[in-house]
Formats: sequence, structure tokens, C-alpha cells
Amino acid sequence: MNFQDCVLAGTITKTHGVDGKVVISTDNDLETKDFREPIFINIDGLLVPFFVVTIDTKGRNQYILTLELVEDVDEASTLIGLDVYLSATDDVFSESIEMSQLEGLNVIDQEKGEIGRIKRIDEVAGNYLLVIDNGNDEVLIPFNEDFIVEILPEEHYILLQLPDGLLELNQ
Repeated sequence: MNFQDCVLAGTITKTHGVDGKVVISTDNDLETKDFREPIFINIDGLLVPFFVVTIDTKGRNQYILTLELVEDVDEASTLIGLDVYLSATDDVFSESIEMSQLEGLNVIDQEKGEIGRIKRIDEVAGNYLLVIDNGNDEVLIPFNEDFIVEILPEEHYILLQLPDGLLELNQ
């Protein structure tokens, strides 16, 4: 597996317990993923496949993984700080994008046209809020998948279909 065929899923931050479990921090929902295919851990510049045996939610943006062939805390501790990748064709990531990749993209509404450029992304009460610089003011738009038509980071824009009146709330 090559890096260009993968998407960064998160980072292993620590071990959990004594039986080889690890904690991964991520911005993605891994609970909905079907782990029949391996995850890949970047070990010394190589993507090494590991099969996930179990996954449990630890807290916000953290999951506890049991990896096949990682049997104790000593083996698990060698993975701390390493990046975890998934195949780019994986269902969870084929349509998803890291939130940090949105910053700097132009935001275009299908009906109203260009709104501005994403300045930053705030998290409010567990929801993401796009903070958009339109040249004069900041425009706040909830980042809701129902609004997304397409995200094209390589074209530097995100196309939205916003509900009537949403932009007017910013005035």
C-alpha cells in the first residue's frame, strides 16, 4: 500500500490496559467502519497492515483498538505516536475529508454564488461551524452534511446548498 492510496485516519496516542490495546485520536467516526480490511500504521516510513479485532469509543474523537498480533502493553507502546491510515477507497473515507483540509477553501452556494473563504473551523456544542471571511465580515455557517453538494480541495472550493434565510442570519 502506498501513501497516495491512503487517508490519514488518526494517531495512536497511548496504550490502554495491559493486553495490547491502543488509543487512537481522530476527527473521523471509526465506529461505523467495517474493519474487514486492515488499517495501516506508518512504521519507519512504511505502511504496515494491522487487522482490527475490536473497537470501542473512549471519548470524544478517541477509540480503543485491539489489533491482531499486538498482544501486550510492551508491543503496543512501540506504536505510540505513529500515524494510522486507511485505504482511500474505504467507505468511511471515500466521501470524507479532514476538517483541517477545509481551511482556505472558497465556499460557494448553489443559488447565491460565492460566499467567501473558510478562515477557520470552530467547534460549538459538538458541532462544527465554518467561519468564512467574505472580505467585509465573518459569516458563520453550520457544517452540516445535508448542506454539502461537493467538496473539491484540489479545486480549492466547497459547494453548498444552504437553506433559505441561513445567510441572512449573519446580518
